[in-house]
Amino acid sequence: MRTILLLFCLSVAASLNAQRTFDVTIADSTYHMKQYWFVLYTTGADTTRLDSTTSANLLKDHLAHQGEQAKRGLIVMAGPYGDKSDWRGMLLYDCETKEEVEGYLLRDPFVKQGKLKYEIHPWYGAVGTQLK
Repeated sequence: MRTILLLFCLSVAASLNAQRTFDVTIADSTYHMKQYWFVLYTTGADTTRLDSTTSANLLKDHLAHQGEQAKRGLIVMAGPYGDKSDWRGMLLYDCETKEEVEGYLLRDPFVKQGKLKYEIHPWYGAVGTQLK
């Protein structure tokens, strides 16, 4: 069912390019959908190892930067990946435009230092969906 919903939403989303919210009805269920912005953090160009103090301070600043955005309701989900791949973490933003998201990312201390780079993609989810 979720796969059908996802495929249907993708086709609807393509035709609603500028619209952030829309309803999708499948069988007897209606889903209120909204566009978010999925960010994939990957390993940046600067792979030099930092000393423990510099690393700890950079992480503190990175988390404070994201925490402020989360308090404002801009980041609705975030977290690191747990394996040793180039995928470092993900964020889900609730913003109007890709450019707005990129503005926040460019101020991230890890991005500014070259430790992380990112990809931004539109992502559609049912409003009210929660992780359990």
